Amino acid sequence: MARLPAALLCALCCIFVAERGAGQAQKAQGASSVPTSSVRNIDVLPGSGHLKITVAMSTAITPTTSRASNPDRLIFDFAGCELKGGNRRIAVNSGPVKELRASQFSAHPAVTRVVLESVEPLNFEVKTPASGSVVIEIPLRAPATATPVTGTGSREAEKPTIAISPTVKPTEPPNGPQSAQREFKPKRANSLLGAYALMERARGLGLDDLQSLEDKAKSGNPEAQTLLALAYHAGVLLKRDDAEAARLLHQAADRSYPGAEESLGIFAETGIGLDHPSSTEALNWYKKAAQQGSIDAATDIALLYANGKGVPRDPEQAVQWFQRAAEGGDASAQYNLALMYMRAEGVPRDYREAIRWLDAAADQNLVPPILALAEIYLQPPNPSIAVDVNKGMQYYQKAASLGSAVAEVALGTMYTKGMTGKIDYDQAVGWYKKAAAQGEPDGEFALGVSYAMGHGVPVDYAEARRWLTPAANQGQIEAQYDLAIICEQGNGAPPDHEMAAHYYQLAADRGMAKAQYRFGMMLAKGSSSSDRVASYKWLALSQDSIKESAGELSKVKKSMTAQEIAQAEGQITSWKSAHGGGKH
Repeated sequence: MARLPAALLCALCCIFVAERGAGQAQKAQGASSVPTSSVRNIDVLPGSGHLKITVAMSTAITPTTSRASNPDRLIFDFAGCELKGGNRRIAVNSGPVKELRASQFSAHPAVTRVVLESVEPLNFEVKTPASGSVVIEIPLRAPATATPVTGTGSREAEKPTIAISPTVKPTEPPNGPQSAQREFKPKRANSLLGAYALMERARGLGLDDLQSLEDKAKSGNPEAQTLLALAYHAGVLLKRDDAEAARLLHQAADRSYPGAEESLGIFAETGIGLDHPSSTEALNWYKKAAQQGSIDAATDIALLYANGKGVPRDPEQAVQWFQRAAEGGDASAQYNLALMYMRAEGVPRDYREAIRWLDAAADQNLVPPILALAEIYLQPPNPSIAVDVNKGMQYYQKAASLGSAVAEVALGTMYTKGMTGKIDYDQAVGWYKKAAAQGEPDGEFALGVSYAMGHGVPVDYAEARRWLTPAANQGQIEAQYDLAIICEQGNGAPPDHEMAAHYYQLAADRGMAKAQYRFGMMLAKGSSSSDRVASYKWLALSQDSIKESAGELSKVKKSMTAQEIAQAEGQITSWKSAHGGGKH
């Protein structure tokens, strides 16, 4: 489902002109700073009672630190430092720490930003044990599983851990139902504890609980056996031992305990304790748990059929199992069932039924269905649904109250476009700041545009650059284009044609015609053969969308040799082949 902000933000795509009012061009003092160090790699290693993050650098720089909330984040800014190898996102899932993100927060001056996202506030200590590294240590409440994580975000030769922290379940292919988060809420009195809730309990065990749990497990209590198994798997209080975990789960499953059966299904689906994953075995275990009344297992089955993951894809079967779990109150199933109705997969298309199930999931504070409802009422997919701006805004406000940066951007854009009855830039900027503080690229872009245009804030090109840069570095294409213009024209700082070319090229290579045109015009000023060839390429690619391109292309062509033209035409053919000939 397309994110609404991408559609709404078209109103924010700011066009900078060459002539600027004298009062608006705030020139920065001095030249751009030169980086004094660079980040070469980031390693994340959970240890006994702590999480250690090693930032390998050419020269160690002690970062400045700050905190943000909702969600909780630790922010480390390395001033005068470049990030080599591009931005990175590393799933950590150790104790309360969920994820590490690293980005080139600012190019001029150079600042590398490292953000740790967690489910609770963190304590930390920064150390510089060697001249070329900085170590950030996070104390954990319980021993963590030793799972080395490299700077590329991949895990080294270890079976995946059970995905029983709040996580996204993949639902592919893209046209199938979207993923929904597992949220841990108090179970209904008549509801069975599934694997996800049991893992949460296992992770919360204390030393005082262990002896009693082991005694109950030895006496044959299936719930105790399952809890102890999951504690062994997660490395909570005990050394991780998936073989022992599987043995205990099989003991509990022999007593038809659904939490153990579902856990064995997850083990089989992800390959824990096995030579390779087995969706067929996972399906068998999930069905056993579902027959015992497990709602979670019914959702697991539906997702397997919806994805066609290791089993034949069967939308009708997926709908049946989603329906069963949805009626039992599972928010993930309710959300996915709604999407099946919207896409007519396994059932006839029925928007009213889709809205009914989205409402049910939204009532459980699941953010994706709340966002989906906001989009439905602002951009109805069917004439039978009336536009209702108030409802759309209410759903976005609810999602924002739950920490959704996407909702914060959408609310800001609604105020920018005057969808509430009048344009209110002050309100818009407030929402954009909230989203940008969470590292949301659309929020950073919108905030950067606000500073560049003086919407809700004084015109401040230094601030515009500050926010457009991280958005551009995260791939926000409009931010790349606007930042390139600012750099080329020297808004708020001396012109930086090298940086302008960098960001123009990023946007141009993704098919943005206006970036292709401006990049081609920059290259046309060069004197080398490679400049002429590249200028020809980009101007030619943009000419179907930009009327000025044809004339400029003709001028460039007159200065080129036949060999250069042939080379440029070859590059155009190769680019179109690689990009499907599409335009942004």
